[in-house]
Amino acid sequence: MSTWILQHFLNPGLFWPGMALLAAPIIIHLINRMRYRRVRFAAMEFLLASQKQNRRRLLVEQLLLLLLRVAMILLIVALVARLITDPNQLSLFQGARSEHVVILDDSASMRDRVGEGSAFDVAKDAVRRIVAEGARRPGSQSLTLVLMSAPDQVVSGLSERVIDEPLLAEITERLETLDCTHQYSDPSKALEGAQRRLMEQRASLRQVHVLSDFRQSNWIDNKAAIALLQAMDKAKIGINLVRCVDGSHENLGISELGGSVEVAAARVPVSLSATVRNWGTREAQNVSASVFVDGNRLPRTVDFQTIPAGQSSTRRFDVIFETAQPHTVRLSLGDDALEADNNRFLAVDVPEDNPILIVDGSPSAEQANYIADALAADKSVTGFAPDIRTPEDLRRVALDKYHLIYLINISELPPDAVASLESYVRQGGGLIWYLGDAVRPSFYNEKLFAEEGGLFPVRLGPAPVEVLQSPDSGGGTGIAVSKDPLFELFNQSQVPILDQVLINVVYPLASDSPNQPRMADDVQVLARLSGEPLMFEHSYGAGKIFTCLTSAGPLINPEGKNWSNWANGPAGFSFVVLQLELAKRLIRKDLAFPQLPTGTPLEITFSPAAFQPEVEILTPLDQVTRLQAAPVPSEEGTAATAPQLEATFRETDAPGVYGVTLMGQDQTADRRLYALNVPAVEGALKVLDDPTLLRELGSDTNVRIQPAGSFDWIRSESPGSEIRWLLLVLLALVCMGEQFLSAKLSYQPGT
Repeated sequence: MSTWILQHFLNPGLFWPGMALLAAPIIIHLINRMRYRRVRFAAMEFLLASQKQNRRRLLVEQLLLLLLRVAMILLIVALVARLITDPNQLSLFQGARSEHVVILDDSASMRDRVGEGSAFDVAKDAVRRIVAEGARRPGSQSLTLVLMSAPDQVVSGLSERVIDEPLLAEITERLETLDCTHQYSDPSKALEGAQRRLMEQRASLRQVHVLSDFRQSNWIDNKAAIALLQAMDKAKIGINLVRCVDGSHENLGISELGGSVEVAAARVPVSLSATVRNWGTREAQNVSASVFVDGNRLPRTVDFQTIPAGQSSTRRFDVIFETAQPHTVRLSLGDDALEADNNRFLAVDVPEDNPILIVDGSPSAEQANYIADALAADKSVTGFAPDIRTPEDLRRVALDKYHLIYLINISELPPDAVASLESYVRQGGGLIWYLGDAVRPSFYNEKLFAEEGGLFPVRLGPAPVEVLQSPDSGGGTGIAVSKDPLFELFNQSQVPILDQVLINVVYPLASDSPNQPRMADDVQVLARLSGEPLMFEHSYGAGKIFTCLTSAGPLINPEGKNWSNWANGPAGFSFVVLQLELAKRLIRKDLAFPQLPTGTPLEITFSPAAFQPEVEILTPLDQVTRLQAAPVPSEEGTAATAPQLEATFRETDAPGVYGVTLMGQDQTADRRLYALNVPAVEGALKVLDDPTLLRELGSDTNVRIQPAGSFDWIRSESPGSEIRWLLLVLLALVCMGEQFLSAKLSYQPGT
């Protein structure tokens, strides 16, 4: 009942006192019934007969008089409390005390151009107008301002603030300095926070105003946001959706920039790839992008030609970094509706070369030489630096300095070497296995294989076997590779390259049994030989492991059979291609500089034994910040580890490359780069239309959608003026009727 009163009266505080006044005519009526009247009469019998004849008429007239007096009180209350017949006509700041939560969308898409400004400028103007209207009736309204990029906290100092002139002056000044972010924002998070705040305010009218561009990807594809709007509507919370753009705009955006940065080396071409998406509804023609390396524009462009509406186009291009140090790459498109997604950044750590450890258990390491020649026959072309070692060296070298490890024809390894390899791969390193005649299957099965995943993916049979030649293989041994990108050369070639590869000896898989599976979980078979698995790939921690069940190079068994002629046969070039692709695929990724969405805090962790605690941050805006790292607290129940320091930098809204410099204990500087880019989805500027949004919300909701550029919903005229004259006319008629009946029914003694 109280909610109905709040929604139908501009001055609801006068409603109940007015209702109390209704008792006055009733009390007067009852008192009059108790009064004795002096009547002159002739005979008692005549009086009694007359009373019986007129009693019913008098009673009806008296009740009618009572109703007229009650109606007078009701009409006076309606006029004073200012009755509204349609509560939807109430303007924003008319009525009882109201709590207003304003959600201001400051995601990157709000940088969409609108006239001479942006959609965010339109939203800020709407906030100012709301406060200005509320300030005309100070003290009756309160405002809470929430940014969609920070849904768990309100704008500092703007939580449940009483709207008045001082607030108007303050918010006008603060809006001038408030900038739109370059981040993605989930509207459901902000709506959830608004619902939580307003559900605590049950004694007043509650309103939530969402100022946004209402992009389709943020609302139709966001079922949580729609569900929250429906829930607030059922809780009698007024919902006002205010559009800040009038329609969808054409837009191109760079959605990806990457490539084989893990294998980058000084003075070696690095293959990069870029993807541009056409978010608009019309075909984009003559699309090209400029390339900048370390801020210097290259004398070339990346041409994407024509991109159909709603489609993406990817192009590859090479970049050469002349020096071994961190470098930056920026790809830039021309201006359009949204500038925020026209640039994309990449940070590349360029070493002098990429060291690769090759451990060979064969005599004289003859098989390792084939791998080394495939990877670095010309180091200036590939950037790889093979380091051939014996199995005994695994206990003496630091594995972390290598970007990839080959293990070839290894008989067995000591436990500490196995532990080092496990740690290396688990942290992101890559490992490649090739077998041979020195392999001891029992060691692999017992120490390296694990059903839930270990360093080796399968259980081996007791001894290598010769492969029977397939009758329809054309002289080959029937190698069948999957559609994996690793074998792109073989799958796309018009020449049957693999028919020239002869694999005669392999290690078979052990027999399968319920208690002892022959293959670990989540192992992918990449190639088969005569129908049996030959090559595998599986993950171990953050790293990946590739396994081949034959030798890496030529190896003669006691019967005179060559295990494989792939490395030195007619198809030897394809062996080189395979090793280069394997290196790109498995080389450790944890050494590459990260790419992160804008707004992601930079968490820098390092050892106090290696670096001093001060961390220097250089932002894309050339602002320098220095932080003091703090010790990382150890978790209870975990094994003791070496102490670590951690520093967190949160001011990461600006897209670009952030530089982090650590000073070593030996006074040498270590520079790390972080590339932060605008989320690609922010370029989707397709706006959700009213019918679709209302259909998602349901026909029984009372959500109001305000058109872009219209501020009629923030109006000051009284919506009750249209019935005020009607109430006055009715009151005059009721008063005249009351006077007529009063005069007729009252007793007027003669003079």
